[in-house]
Amino acid sequence: MEFSPVRPHLSSPHSFDATSLVSDEARSFLQERLELLYRVLFFLTSAFYVFTSLAAILVVGVPWTDALVEPAFAFHLVGALISLVLWQVCRKTPLSLRTLSWLDSAGLLGVLVLLKLDAYYDADPISLLLVTNGALISHAVIIPGSTRRTLWISLLGALPDGAVVAVMTQTRSHSGSPMPTLDAVLWSGVSVVMATLVSQVIYGLRKQVQAARKLGQYTLLKLLGAGAMGEVYLASHALLRRRTAIKLLNANVDGHGLERFEREVQITSQLTHPNTIAIYDYGRTADGLFYYVMEHLEGLDLDGLLQSSGPQPPSRVIHILRQACGALEEAHGLGLLHRDIKPANLFLCRRRGVPDLLKVLDFGLVKVVGTSEESSPQRVHMVVGTPLYMAPEAIISPGRVDVRADLYSLGAVGYALLTGCHLFEGRTSVEICSHHLHTPPTPPDVRLGRELPRDLCDVLMRCLSKHPDCRYASARELRQALEACADAGKWTEEDAERWWEANGSVMEQARPRKDPLALTGTQTLVSSELIGRVA
Repeated sequence: MEFSPVRPHLSSPHSFDATSLVSDEARSFLQERLELLYRVLFFLTSAFYVFTSLAAILVVGVPWTDALVEPAFAFHLVGALISLVLWQVCRKTPLSLRTLSWLDSAGLLGVLVLLKLDAYYDADPISLLLVTNGALISHAVIIPGSTRRTLWISLLGALPDGAVVAVMTQTRSHSGSPMPTLDAVLWSGVSVVMATLVSQVIYGLRKQVQAARKLGQYTLLKLLGAGAMGEVYLASHALLRRRTAIKLLNANVDGHGLERFEREVQITSQLTHPNTIAIYDYGRTADGLFYYVMEHLEGLDLDGLLQSSGPQPPSRVIHILRQACGALEEAHGLGLLHRDIKPANLFLCRRRGVPDLLKVLDFGLVKVVGTSEESSPQRVHMVVGTPLYMAPEAIISPGRVDVRADLYSLGAVGYALLTGCHLFEGRTSVEICSHHLHTPPTPPDVRLGRELPRDLCDVLMRCLSKHPDCRYASARELRQALEACADAGKWTEEDAERWWEANGSVMEQARPRKDPLALTGTQTLVSSELIGRVA
């Protein structure tokens, strides 16, 4: 399946600040790592408490009540409970960076103190040093932090070891030798040095990764989607501070793919209609990879809408199709055919003042009217597009299609929006193509078995005529016919606002289908041999 220019996840409809997005990414990453750290500490201290108490009860014969109150056991239990609380706190709700920093330092040092007290009551300096060494190095590995911060936390965590061992040898072991204290000081110093070095290496690598994620003035924040042609990232501009989406071409794409990718950005950048995705910039990386920058859309595509909400009200179908006609009207006026109109390439946004704004995506298969397809022997008579929404003439004569092929595809999208069903069903792409060529479409009201606005059904059925001459001659003519549909009523801004307010969770539920014949369809190349089978 070919990749559409942008498949963004749902984002908040509120205003955006790129600086806050970068900070939020750092905050989210720190919170995830703290959750991991305290989860690990909880399971380790719990396991240590369970095994040591069971061994004391079953092997040594310690009464089970003593396992709860004896300091040698109780400190592990309290440490496990504190780790559990910190784990749940980091897990539940987003916390500020300041709060996370306190949870990082105070929480870790608190658990360390409890484990050191346990070693003190056991009069076991080796356990004390192992606890310090393991905790500090684990913290340096798991928690991202600067070298200076890690050094100070490690010093605070290891500083008491010498004094604790000194008191331990005097009061618990009744030994006057200074060697255990000296060993403790030396090994604590080793723990601090190693933790600091580990942090320096890992933190430095993380900075290198962040630097590698920069494309000029743009910083790549997270991957939004990937396809055969490339990957799309959420990004921010260093100066403009706005959210953007960057499409980056795969390095292994051949010359034809690169040509098509460059054509996509050059052609799309000529389109200025508000219902067409906007292109901001394009260029090449230092490694020679081609990329372009476009607006980041907040909402969901029509495929996700159909998956989560099913058939749409007729008035909303008209509202959506009219906007798509506007975008196609501009493209067709410049002599450009889209050739891959489908639900996954029509994106529904919620923006301030425009609660139901449609954007037409992915002009990667665009064709200039009057030009011929690639003439290499491997590509002659290749069908380009999505079988579920492909016009009959695009199957038979893909090099001679005109604007009416896009209108057929848009009619098939409207059919899916109105009924929640594909125009034609089939187990293979060839079978679906055969239906487009030979099978009369079932009227939407007959398909659903209930009454639908007659004027809208007639408009869709005319779009789905097998012969191009029987369809509307232009996107403008189709838009005017949709505007003249009175039976369905009008989809108002109040209707749209109510839908978005009531369906805020829809975008979380919408996931791409794995079924290759899902409502998004599949983009395909069908050879002339298969064309002969369906013609």
